[in-house]
Amino acid sequence: MAGFMDRFGPLGQRRISIGKALQELSSFGMKYDDMILRNSQAIGVMEDKIGYGQMNPMGYDSEDYWYPFAALSMADTTLRKSISFFDRDYPGKREELRNFAMQDEIEEILDTLCDEAIVYDDKNFFCQHAAIGGANLDENVEKELGKSFNQIYNYFGFTQDQSAWYYFRKWLIDGYLAFEIIYNDDQSEIIGFKELDPITLLPAIDKKTNKKIWYQNKDNPSKERKLFDSQLIYISYGSISTASRVSYTERLIRAFNLMRIMEVTRVIWATMNSSYRMKFIIPVGGKSKTRAKQSLAQLMNNYREVVDFNHDSGQLSVDGKPMMGFNKEYWMPSKEGETPEIETLGGDGPDLSDTEALQYFSGKLKMASKIPYSRFDKDSPATYEMSAEGLIREEIKFEKFINRMRSSFQEILVKPLYLQMMLKFPELRHDLNFKNQITLRFNADNMFAELKNMEIQQKRVEFVQTMKDGLVEQDAEMNDIPYIPLKLLIDEYMQLDPAFKEKIDAFKKKEEKDKKGADGAEGEDAGAEDIDLGF
Repeated sequence: MAGFMDRFGPLGQRRISIGKALQELSSFGMKYDDMILRNSQAIGVMEDKIGYGQMNPMGYDSEDYWYPFAALSMADTTLRKSISFFDRDYPGKREELRNFAMQDEIEEILDTLCDEAIVYDDKNFFCQHAAIGGANLDENVEKELGKSFNQIYNYFGFTQDQSAWYYFRKWLIDGYLAFEIIYNDDQSEIIGFKELDPITLLPAIDKKTNKKIWYQNKDNPSKERKLFDSQLIYISYGSISTASRVSYTERLIRAFNLMRIMEVTRVIWATMNSSYRMKFIIPVGGKSKTRAKQSLAQLMNNYREVVDFNHDSGQLSVDGKPMMGFNKEYWMPSKEGETPEIETLGGDGPDLSDTEALQYFSGKLKMASKIPYSRFDKDSPATYEMSAEGLIREEIKFEKFINRMRSSFQEILVKPLYLQMMLKFPELRHDLNFKNQITLRFNADNMFAELKNMEIQQKRVEFVQTMKDGLVEQDAEMNDIPYIPLKLLIDEYMQLDPAFKEKIDAFKKKEEKDKKGADGAEGEDAGAEDIDLGF
C-alpha cells in the first residue's frame, strides 16, 4: 500500500523503507504494548463509548475494521490522547478558534501564557535536558545525551528564531501539534522534522508487525501514508477518555462573548443617542385612510436606520455609512391642529459611566484564563515580597497550571531525544526506567516561584540546623557531639539536585587542589629564601 514504508522519495527514485530498529522503537517505551492490546479482555471506556462489538463502528468497510478498533484500544491502554480525527466537527471548530484568537483581549491572554511558559535565555534556549530520578548514567551516555539534545533543538530551528514560542501558542489555540521525525539514510540518526496537519492522522496497529502506527490521509490513495510511531510526534491538549476541552482557547469563548455583548450594547446605545434629534409636526389637514397609510409607510422608510457592528474590526455603520450624523430632524404631518410643533427628542438609557457590569464580565474572562488578576492590573502592578507571606495563592496555582501544560508540550523534544538515545545505545532499550529519567528543565521567569523555592530552602536549612544542634551526645571528655551527622541530614532533608551536589564536590576538589598548589609554591619560596640566607 502507499505510505512511508514503501514509497519513492520525492526527490529521487530510490526506494525508502523503514528499518527494523524504528519498528521496534514504535512502542516508545512500552515493550509489550501490542501484547497488551491482544490480551486485553475487558471493554475500555472509549470502546464502550463508541460501540464495542459493532462490525463497523467508525463507518469504514469491514476490511479496515481493525484500524479504528485498534485506535480505541490504544486510547484505553497506552495512548490516552485526544485525537482530532475522531472529531468530525474539529476542522470547522479550528478555524473558529483561530479567528477568535485574533481578538485583542485573547491575544493578550495568549501572549501572557506563552511568555510565562517559554522563557529564552541569552543563547535562545527555553529549556535544558535533565536526567532525574537520581540516575547514574554512564559518562558516554550522559555526554551523548547533551549532544543529542542540542542537535534536536537545532534541527527544529529553535536557536534561530522564536518558533518554539509560536508552536506553544499554536498548541494553545488549535489543541494539537504533529511533526514527522526524519531520519538519515541508514535510519541511525535523526536529521530533521516536518510539521504535519493533525487532522489527517489516525492511530492504528499494523497487522504485520503488531506495532503502533499512524495513517495519514486514510482512504485517499494519492495522499495516504503509513508511519510508525517512532516517526511521529503527536501532542494534544485534551484527553480522549475524559471530558476536556479541545484547546485552552476554547475555555475563553463564553466569558469573552458575554463581555463583548455588554460592550457592544453600550457602544450602540451611546452611538444611537449621540445625535441631536428634533421633531417637526406640520398640520396637513384631513386625508383618506389609504393616503394616511402611504404617508406612514413613506415616513418609516425615510427615518428607518440600519445599525451594523463588526465584531472583528470594531467598526459601526448606520445605513451603510461609517459615521452618524451630528443631528437628525424628523418632519411629520399632523391631521389635526393648525400650529406647527417643534420639540427636542432625547433618550433615557443606562448610565454609561457605570462600569460595574463590564467589570463583572471582565472578571469572568480573567477567571477563565487562569492568569492571576494582578497580571491584568496595569495601574497597580503586583509587588514581590521576600517572604512566604508575599506569595499570592493565585500565583502558586498559576505556576502549577503552567507546569501542567509544559509537561504535555515537552514531548516535542523528549520523544525524539529518547529515540535518538535508543539508536545510539541499543542496550538502553531494555532499561525500562531510562525513558522516565529523561525530562526537560524549563527556564523560569516567575519571581514568585523563585521566592517560594528560596523560602523553602531557608526553612530546610533552619530545620537541619535545629536537628544538628538539638540532638547531641557527649564523649568521654564531656564534649557535645551531634547525634546525626550533618552530611546525612543534608542528604535526607535538603533535597538538593544531584547535579548541584556534583558541582559542590567538584568545587571542593578544585579548592583543595588549588590550596595544595599554593602551599607547595610557598614551600619552594621559603626554601629559596633559606638558601639565600645561608650564603
